[in-house]
Amino acid sequence: MLRFIGRRLLVMIPVLLGVLIIVYALSCFMPGDPVINKLGTQNYTQEQYDAMEHQLGLDQPFVVRLGSYLWGVVTRLDLGESYATNRPVTESLAQRVGVSIQLGLMSLCLAGILGIPIGIFSAVRQNTIPDYTITTLSIILASLPGFWLAMEAILIFSAKLRILPASGLTSWKHYIMPVACASMMTLASLVRMTRSSMLEVIRQDYIRTARSKGMKETRVIFKHALKNALIPVITVLGNQVGMVVGGSIIIETIFNIPGMGSLMLSAINQRDYPVIMGVTLVTSVFVCICNLVVDIVYSLVDPQIRSQFVSGKKRGGKEKTEKEAAA
Repeated sequence: MLRFIGRRLLVMIPVLLGVLIIVYALSCFMPGDPVINKLGTQNYTQEQYDAMEHQLGLDQPFVVRLGSYLWGVVTRLDLGESYATNRPVTESLAQRVGVSIQLGLMSLCLAGILGIPIGIFSAVRQNTIPDYTITTLSIILASLPGFWLAMEAILIFSAKLRILPASGLTSWKHYIMPVACASMMTLASLVRMTRSSMLEVIRQDYIRTARSKGMKETRVIFKHALKNALIPVITVLGNQVGMVVGGSIIIETIFNIPGMGSLMLSAINQRDYPVIMGVTLVTSVFVCICNLVVDIVYSLVDPQIRSQFVSGKKRGGKEKTEKEAAA
C-alpha cells in the first residue's frame, strides 16, 4: 500500500507540471492584454505601456516567463503577485479556498446522504410507481441548468417568501440555497448510478443464493449487494472533487460567494495570469490527491482491488512460506 501511494505521488509531479505548462500557454495566448487592463484607460502613452509591461514582466519571451514561473513554484512555492491587486496570489487563495472547500464538501455530503439511499430504494422497487417517479425526477434535475435553478431559488425563497437570504455567507441560512443548488446535479447522477449499479448486483447468483437461504432482505441489500455496488458510486463522487476546490463559478457568482470559482472568473476577465495559474494549481493538486484517496477507498471496499496493492514479490514470498510450513 505504501509503495502504491509513493508511486502515485511521484506520478503527480509530471501531471502537475503538464497542467501548469498547458494552462500558462493558453492564458498567455488568449485574447486580451493584461497591461491595458492594468492601466484601465485608453489615454496612455507608449512609454506608460512599456513601463507597465516591464513591471509585470510581460516584455520577456514566453519561454523565459514560463521557466521563471515554474522555477519559482518548484523551489519556493511562489505563485507570484496578482496583476489586479498587487497582492501575493497565495494570500488571495488562502482567503478563498476555505469557502469553496466548505461549500463543496457540504454539497457533496448532501448529495451522498440523499442520492445513495434514494438510488437503493429505486432499485429495490424496480418497475413500480416510486421507481418511475424517482427516475423521472433525477433526469429532470440532471437536465436543469445550474444558473436557472439558482435564480429560481432566489426568486421563490428570497424575493417572494423572504425566508432565505439571496447572497453572502454570514449565517447558516446563507448556506441553504447555494448548497442545495450545487448538489442537485451530483444528486441526480448518484441516484441513477446507484440504481443501475444495484440492479446489476442484485441479479447476481450469490444474491439469489443469499435470498434462498432465508436471509432478510435488508441484510442481503446492505451487507452483500451495497458493498459491491459502491465502486461506480465512489467514482461519481471522485469525479466531482474538482468542483470542491475549484468552486462552482455559476453558483458562487449568482449568490455572491467569495470562493475560488468567483476568483477564477474575475481573474479571467482581468487577464490576471498569476491568479489563474494559482487556482489551477490548487485545483489540480486537490484533484490528484482525491483520486489517490478514491483508489484507496476502492481497496477498502473490494478485496480483489486490495490484493492488487500487494506486490508479486510479497505474494510469492508468502506462498513459499506457507508451502514450507506445510512440508
